Amino acid sequence: MKRNLAVIGSTSMVGSQFCEESQKEANLIKGDLPQVDITSKDLVENFFKNDFDTVILFSAFTDVNAAERQRKNKTEPCWQVNVQGTKNVADACRRFNRKLISISTDFVFDGASGPYSETDSTGPDMDKVSWYGITKIEAEKALMATVSNYIILRIAYPYSGRDTGKDDLVLRILKLYQQGNLYPMYVDQTITPTYIPDIAPALLLLLKKNFSGIIHLASPQPVSQYEFARVLIEKAKARGPHLLSQKSVDDDLKKEGATPRPKNSTLKVDKIKSFGFTPTDWHQGIDNSVNLWLK
Repeated sequence: MKRNLAVIGSTSMVGSQFCEESQKEANLIKGDLPQVDITSKDLVENFFKNDFDTVILFSAFTDVNAAERQRKNKTEPCWQVNVQGTKNVADACRRFNRKLISISTDFVFDGASGPYSETDSTGPDMDKVSWYGITKIEAEKALMATVSNYIILRIAYPYSGRDTGKDDLVLRILKLYQQGNLYPMYVDQTITPTYIPDIAPALLLLLKKNFSGIIHLASPQPVSQYEFARVLIEKAKARGPHLLSQKSVDDDLKKEGATPRPKNSTLKVDKIKSFGFTPTDWHQGIDNSVNLWLK
Protein backbone atom coordinates (compact mmCIF):
# COMPACT_ATOMS: atom_id res chain seq x y z
CA MET A 1 0.00 0.00 0.00
CA LYS A 2 1.10 3.55 -0.69
CA ARG A 3 1.87 5.56 2.41
CA ASN A 4 0.27 8.94 3.04
CA LEU A 5 3.04 11.50 2.92
CA ALA A 6 2.51 15.20 3.70
CA VAL A 7 4.67 17.75 1.92
CA ILE A 8 4.89 21.30 3.28
CA GLY A 9 6.43 23.57 0.68
CA SER A 10 5.37 21.41 -2.26
CA THR A 11 5.68 24.29 -4.75
CA SER A 12 9.24 25.18 -3.74
CA MET A 13 12.09 24.50 -6.16
CA VAL A 14 13.15 21.31 -4.40
CA GLY A 15 9.73 20.35 -3.02
CA SER A 16 8.00 20.49 -6.39
CA GLN A 17 10.55 18.13 -7.91
CA PHE A 18 10.28 15.79 -4.94
CA CYS A 19 6.52 15.62 -5.50
CA GLU A 20 6.95 14.88 -9.19
CA GLU A 21 9.47 12.11 -8.49
CA SER A 22 7.54 10.49 -5.64
CA GLN A 23 3.88 10.72 -6.70
CA LYS A 24 3.84 7.13 -7.98
CA GLU A 25 5.23 5.80 -4.71
CA ALA A 26 3.16 7.73 -2.17
CA ASN A 27 -0.14 9.49 -1.66
CA LEU A 28 0.90 13.12 -1.35
CA ILE A 29 -0.93 15.61 0.84
CA LYS A 30 0.40 19.00 -0.20
CA GLY A 31 0.55 22.11 1.94
CA ASP A 32 1.64 25.56 0.85
CA LEU A 33 1.11 29.24 1.53
CA PRO A 34 -1.31 30.75 2.38
CA GLN A 35 -3.17 27.71 3.76
CA VAL A 36 -0.09 26.37 5.51
CA ASP A 37 2.08 29.15 6.92
CA ILE A 38 4.56 27.38 9.19
CA THR A 39 5.06 30.55 11.25
CA SER A 40 1.43 30.12 12.42
CA LYS A 41 0.91 27.35 14.98
CA ASP A 42 -2.83 27.33 14.29
CA LEU A 43 -2.44 26.86 10.53
CA VAL A 44 0.14 24.13 11.07
CA GLU A 45 -2.06 22.23 13.51
CA ASN A 46 -5.03 22.55 11.18
CA PHE A 47 -2.98 20.91 8.41
CA PHE A 48 -2.13 18.05 10.76
CA LYS A 49 -5.79 17.06 10.84
CA ASN A 50 -5.09 15.35 7.52
CA ASP A 51 -4.33 11.63 7.52
CA PHE A 52 -0.59 11.02 7.11
CA ASP A 53 2.18 9.37 9.12
CA THR A 54 5.13 11.43 7.89
CA VAL A 55 5.59 15.08 6.92
CA ILE A 56 8.45 16.48 4.84
CA LEU A 57 9.27 20.12 5.48
CA PHE A 58 10.65 21.87 2.40
CA SER A 59 9.48 25.37 3.34
CA ALA A 60 12.44 27.59 4.23
CA PHE A 61 13.92 31.04 3.87
CA THR A 62 16.86 30.33 1.55
CA ASP A 63 18.01 33.72 0.23
CA VAL A 64 21.42 33.73 1.89
CA ASN A 65 22.27 37.36 1.15
CA ALA A 66 18.85 38.64 2.22
CA ALA A 67 19.17 36.56 5.37
CA GLU A 68 22.51 38.16 6.21
CA ARG A 69 20.87 41.58 6.28
CA GLN A 70 18.62 40.19 9.03
CA ARG A 71 21.53 38.91 11.14
CA LYS A 72 20.72 38.56 14.85
CA ASN A 73 17.15 39.80 14.31
CA LYS A 74 14.78 37.05 15.39
CA THR A 75 11.68 38.98 14.38
CA GLU A 76 12.62 38.92 10.68
CA PRO A 77 11.41 36.26 8.21
CA CYS A 78 14.59 34.16 8.09
CA TRP A 79 14.47 33.29 11.79
CA GLN A 80 10.68 33.12 11.92
CA VAL A 81 10.45 30.69 9.00
CA ASN A 82 13.55 28.57 9.51
CA VAL A 83 13.57 28.32 13.31
CA GLN A 84 10.12 29.16 14.65
CA GLY A 85 8.43 27.54 11.65
CA THR A 86 10.40 24.32 12.12
CA LYS A 87 9.58 24.31 15.82
CA ASN A 88 5.87 24.73 15.07
CA VAL A 89 5.94 21.74 12.72
CA ALA A 90 7.98 19.71 15.21
CA ASP A 91 5.51 20.54 18.00
CA ALA A 92 2.65 19.34 15.82
CA CYS A 93 4.54 16.14 14.98
CA ARG A 94 4.98 15.42 18.67
CA ARG A 95 1.33 16.15 19.44
CA PHE A 96 -0.03 14.08 16.56
CA ASN A 97 2.70 11.39 16.69
CA ARG A 98 4.02 11.91 13.17
CA LYS A 99 7.52 11.46 11.73
CA LEU A 100 9.25 14.66 10.62
CA ILE A 101 11.66 14.98 7.71
CA SER A 102 13.40 18.34 7.50
CA ILE A 103 15.72 19.60 4.77
CA SER A 104 18.91 21.20 6.05
CA THR A 105 22.13 22.44 4.48
CA ASP A 106 25.91 22.27 4.30
CA PHE A 107 25.87 25.91 5.45
CA VAL A 108 25.54 24.69 9.05
CA PHE A 109 29.34 24.22 8.94
CA ASP A 110 31.92 27.02 8.99
CA GLY A 111 33.92 25.38 6.20
CA ALA A 112 37.23 25.32 8.04
CA SER A 113 37.64 21.54 8.21
CA GLY A 114 35.53 19.89 5.54
CA PRO A 115 34.59 17.33 4.38
CA TYR A 116 32.01 16.80 7.10
CA SER A 117 30.27 13.71 8.37
CA GLU A 118 26.91 13.62 10.11
CA THR A 119 28.61 13.38 13.50
CA ASP A 120 30.74 16.51 13.08
CA SER A 121 29.77 19.51 15.17
CA THR A 122 27.97 22.32 13.38
CA GLY A 123 29.74 25.67 13.25
CA PRO A 124 31.83 25.82 15.33
CA ASP A 125 33.06 29.34 14.47
CA MET A 126 29.78 31.20 14.21
CA ASP A 127 31.49 34.32 12.86
CA LYS A 128 32.24 32.24 9.75
CA VAL A 129 28.67 30.93 9.48
CA SER A 130 26.03 32.94 7.63
CA TRP A 131 22.83 33.98 9.39
CA TYR A 132 21.01 31.56 7.10
CA GLY A 133 23.33 28.80 8.31
CA ILE A 134 22.83 29.80 11.94
CA THR A 135 19.04 29.63 11.58
CA LYS A 136 19.34 26.15 10.09
CA ILE A 137 21.58 25.08 12.99
CA GLU A 138 18.97 26.35 15.43
CA ALA A 139 16.22 24.64 13.43
CA GLU A 140 18.06 21.33 13.69
CA LYS A 141 18.47 21.79 17.45
CA ALA A 142 14.80 22.69 17.95
CA LEU A 143 13.68 19.69 15.93
CA MET A 144 15.89 17.20 17.78
CA ALA A 145 14.81 18.61 21.15
CA THR A 146 11.15 18.16 20.24
CA VAL A 147 10.73 14.87 18.37
CA SER A 148 12.55 11.55 18.49
CA ASN A 149 11.38 10.15 15.13
CA TYR A 150 12.92 12.39 12.48
CA ILE A 151 15.21 12.66 9.48
CA ILE A 152 17.38 15.71 8.95
CA LEU A 153 18.52 15.55 5.34
CA ARG A 154 21.43 17.88 4.64
CA ILE A 155 21.88 18.87 1.00
CA ALA A 156 24.15 21.39 -0.73
CA TYR A 157 23.78 23.67 -3.76
CA PRO A 158 20.79 21.78 -5.21
CA TYR A 159 20.43 21.59 -8.99
CA SER A 160 18.75 19.65 -11.78
CA GLY A 161 18.50 22.03 -14.72
CA ARG A 162 14.72 21.74 -14.56
CA ASP A 163 12.84 25.01 -14.95
CA THR A 164 10.52 25.33 -11.96
CA GLY A 165 10.34 29.10 -12.17
CA LYS A 166 13.13 29.32 -9.61
CA ASP A 167 16.75 29.05 -10.70
CA ASP A 168 18.92 26.31 -9.25
CA LEU A 169 22.74 26.28 -9.34
CA VAL A 170 22.87 25.14 -12.97
CA LEU A 171 20.23 27.51 -14.35
CA ARG A 172 21.61 30.49 -12.43
CA ILE A 173 25.12 29.96 -13.82
CA LEU A 174 23.98 29.42 -17.41
CA LYS A 175 21.51 32.31 -17.48
CA LEU A 176 23.91 34.81 -15.91
CA TYR A 177 26.73 33.66 -18.16
CA GLN A 178 24.71 34.16 -21.33
CA GLN A 179 23.62 37.58 -20.07
CA GLY A 180 27.25 38.52 -19.46
CA ASN A 181 26.53 38.97 -15.75
CA LEU A 182 28.09 35.89 -14.21
CA TYR A 183 30.12 36.85 -11.15
CA PRO A 184 33.70 35.54 -10.78
CA MET A 185 33.67 31.95 -9.56
CA TYR A 186 35.85 30.90 -6.64
CA VAL A 187 38.65 28.49 -7.40
CA ASP A 188 39.18 27.62 -3.74
CA GLN A 189 35.58 27.15 -2.57
CA THR A 190 34.91 23.42 -2.58
CA ILE A 191 31.37 22.04 -2.69
CA THR A 192 29.49 18.79 -3.15
CA PRO A 193 26.32 19.85 -5.00
CA THR A 194 23.13 17.81 -4.64
CA TYR A 195 21.32 16.48 -7.70
CA ILE A 196 17.67 17.17 -6.84
CA PRO A 197 16.20 14.01 -8.47
CA ASP A 198 18.19 11.98 -5.91
CA ILE A 199 16.11 13.35 -3.03
CA ALA A 200 12.86 11.45 -3.62
CA PRO A 201 14.34 7.95 -4.01
CA ALA A 202 16.77 8.55 -1.14
CA LEU A 203 14.05 9.65 1.27
CA LEU A 204 11.65 6.90 0.22
CA LEU A 205 14.42 4.35 0.83
CA LEU A 206 15.20 5.82 4.26
CA LEU A 207 11.51 5.65 5.16
CA LYS A 208 11.37 1.98 4.16
CA LYS A 209 14.45 1.36 6.32
CA ASN A 210 12.74 3.24 9.19
CA PHE A 211 15.84 5.41 9.52
CA SER A 212 15.92 8.18 12.09
CA GLY A 213 18.69 10.75 12.47
CA ILE A 214 20.88 13.08 10.41
CA ILE A 215 22.06 12.07 6.94
CA HIS A 216 23.84 13.76 4.04
CA LEU A 217 22.92 13.64 0.35
CA ALA A 218 25.41 15.21 -2.07
CA SER A 219 27.88 14.44 -4.83
CA PRO A 220 30.36 11.77 -3.71
CA GLN A 221 33.09 13.82 -5.43
CA PRO A 222 33.92 17.42 -4.47
CA VAL A 223 34.39 20.22 -6.97
CA SER A 224 35.32 23.88 -6.88
CA GLN A 225 32.75 26.50 -7.80
CA TYR A 226 34.90 27.50 -10.77
CA GLU A 227 35.38 23.97 -12.11
CA PHE A 228 31.68 23.19 -11.82
CA ALA A 229 30.83 26.32 -13.81
CA ARG A 230 33.58 25.70 -16.37
CA VAL A 231 32.47 22.14 -17.13
CA LEU A 232 28.80 23.13 -17.17
CA ILE A 233 29.32 26.02 -19.61
CA GLU A 234 31.49 23.89 -21.87
CA LYS A 235 29.02 21.00 -22.04
CA ALA A 236 26.03 23.30 -22.49
CA LYS A 237 27.84 25.05 -25.36
CA ALA A 238 26.70 28.32 -23.77
CA ARG A 239 27.74 31.54 -25.44
CA GLY A 240 29.06 34.36 -23.32
CA PRO A 241 32.18 36.22 -22.17
CA HIS A 242 35.29 34.62 -20.74
CA LEU A 243 34.53 32.81 -17.48
CA LEU A 244 36.09 34.78 -14.66
CA SER A 245 37.72 33.14 -11.67
CA GLN A 246 38.19 34.55 -8.22
CA LYS A 247 41.28 33.30 -6.44
CA SER A 248 39.91 33.14 -2.92
CA VAL A 249 36.60 33.24 -1.13
CA ASP A 250 38.50 34.89 1.72
CA ASP A 251 38.83 38.07 -0.37
CA ASP A 252 35.09 38.64 -0.27
CA LEU A 253 34.77 37.69 3.39
CA LYS A 254 36.96 40.66 4.31
CA LYS A 255 34.42 43.09 2.86
CA GLU A 256 32.13 44.80 5.34
CA GLY A 257 28.67 43.25 5.40
CA ALA A 258 29.75 40.27 3.27
CA THR A 259 27.82 37.05 3.66
CA PRO A 260 30.05 34.38 5.23
CA ARG A 261 30.41 31.42 2.90
CA PRO A 262 32.10 28.17 3.93
CA LYS A 263 35.37 27.58 2.08
CA ASN A 264 35.04 23.80 2.23
CA SER A 265 31.54 22.67 3.16
CA THR A 266 31.77 19.33 1.39
CA LEU A 267 29.56 16.60 2.81
CA LYS A 268 30.57 12.98 3.35
CA VAL A 269 28.00 10.50 2.03
CA ASP A 270 29.29 7.20 3.40
CA LYS A 271 26.24 6.89 5.62
CA ILE A 272 23.64 7.00 2.85
CA LYS A 273 25.82 4.71 0.75
CA SER A 274 25.62 2.15 3.55
CA PHE A 275 21.87 1.98 2.91
CA GLY A 276 22.52 1.04 -0.72
CA PHE A 277 22.01 4.51 -2.25
CA THR A 278 24.86 6.15 -4.13
CA PRO A 279 24.21 9.84 -4.84
CA THR A 280 24.72 11.20 -8.35
CA ASP A 281 28.23 12.49 -8.99
CA TRP A 282 28.43 16.12 -10.13
CA HIS A 283 29.82 15.08 -13.54
CA GLN A 284 26.77 12.93 -14.26
CA GLY A 285 24.50 15.52 -12.74
CA ILE A 286 25.81 18.15 -15.14
CA ASP A 287 25.28 15.79 -18.09
CA ASN A 288 21.68 15.18 -17.02
CA SER A 289 21.06 18.90 -16.49
CA VAL A 290 22.58 19.88 -19.81
CA ASN A 291 20.31 17.43 -21.61
CA LEU A 292 17.34 19.38 -20.24
CA TRP A 293 18.95 22.72 -21.08
CA LEU A 294 19.60 21.72 -24.71
CA LYS A 295 16.07 20.42 -25.34
